[in-house]
Amino acid sequence: MRRGPRSWNAWRAQNPSTIPNLTGIALSAGERQMGPISGGPINLASARLRHASLRFATLTGANLTWADLWDADLSDARLDGANLSGADLREALLERADFASAKLAGANLSGASLQEARNLTQSQIEEAVGDPFTLLPPHLTRPEAWTGTVSQVVEDYRARNAPYAP
Repeated sequence: MRRGPRSWNAWRAQNPSTIPNLTGIALSAGERQMGPISGGPINLASARLRHASLRFATLTGANLTWADLWDADLSDARLDGANLSGADLREALLERADFASAKLAGANLSGASLQEARNLTQSQIEEAVGDPFTLLPPHLTRPEAWTGTVSQVVEDYRARNAPYAP
C-alpha cells in the first residue's frame, strides 16, 4: 500500500482471496493520497483497517466495501464517490470527512462521530446503520431504525448483500 494505489490494486488483483490486515496503519501525508490523481481509486474492499490513521486521506472513488474501519481516524478524509457499503465504521472519527456521492448502504456507523461531516445527506444516513451513540451533523435526523439493536439490521443486510461475511 505504501507504493501507491496502482501497485496496491495490482497486488489485490493477483491475490483476490487475501484479506489485507492493515490494523493500526499510520500513513505519511504522501501515502494518504489514494485518489485518481495518484493512480487510484484504491481497492480496500474487506481490508482490516482497525485503528488506522487515515486523517486527511484522499480516498476519492475508493472501494471500501466490507472494510473493517472500526475506531479508524478518517477525519478530514475525502470519501467523495467512495463505496463504503457494508463497511464497519463503528466508533470511527469522521469529522469534516467529505461524503459527496459516497455509498453507505449497510455501513455500520454505531458510535461514529460525524458531527461536522461534509456533503452527508439524509438518504445516505437512512441506508446506513447506527445507534443512539452515533453523532450526526445538526442538519440530519437520526433514523427511527437506529433506536433498536444494530446487530440484527447488520446481519439482515449482510445476509442479503454479502458474497461472503468477512
